[in-house]
Amino acid sequence: MKCELCSAELGADLRCPACGANYVPVCLGCGRVLPKEARRCPDCGGEALPGLEMTRAELRKAGLKCFMPFTQDRNYDIYFGGHNDGEGYLFNDIKGYTREIPESRVVLPSVAEGLPIHGVWNAFFCAGDDFLPELAEATFERMTAIREVVLSNGIREVMSYAFLGCAGLENLELPRSVRIMKHDFYDLFTDGQQPMGNGLWKSPVTVRYRGTEEDWQKVAVTSRFWDYVQRGYIKMEYLGR
Repeated sequence: MKCELCSAELGADLRCPACGANYVPVCLGCGRVLPKEARRCPDCGGEALPGLEMTRAELRKAGLKCFMPFTQDRNYDIYFGGHNDGEGYLFNDIKGYTREIPESRVVLPSVAEGLPIHGVWNAFFCAGDDFLPELAEATFERMTAIREVVLSNGIREVMSYAFLGCAGLENLELPRSVRIMKHDFYDLFTDGQQPMGNGLWKSPVTVRYRGTEEDWQKVAVTSRFWDYVQRGYIKMEYLGR
């Protein structure tokens, strides 16, 4: 497998010899982080593939924030995005991507210091306040720089407004571990491919899926997503296993 950060081949120890990135086996079935030598998950029997791991310092440097939402069953899955206030979900107007000057290619890891990252939350890149009249133009100018987003193996959910505001997004690469894809790019194609709020004509978004077309049929997506595929606003690429 190649490093998702720099495209160099990973070593046998799951480290990238070029950039030093660390990978750990994650289960594509349940998202569990597994021992280095694992090939299958002992719990669900799912296939193990390398997932990108970052330390807290590396997450801060990349401008990425995670949180642990409170749930009644005490299931503390880590998500990319806002934060937990101790009583319930609190994510409105709290971005998870904090870089003032975004990179053209953003890679989201699936493990944070040994803990699996379950998904990408609503308003991860932009929150509601970013689109106030006095801020909207600057928001579009800043976020248009992001051309590609890559999710590492192990991430299972992509929420409704995960990539809200990424006006220049051209490519989204999803791992085979994704089970739910609620983001359907409605904010980009509200009026088809007519000029957006930033005055630019929006080209189609290519979703590159690291699996087969049959695998993708098992992913829960919105009816609007499939409608946009039919209209040509979203182009699907199946990279195979």
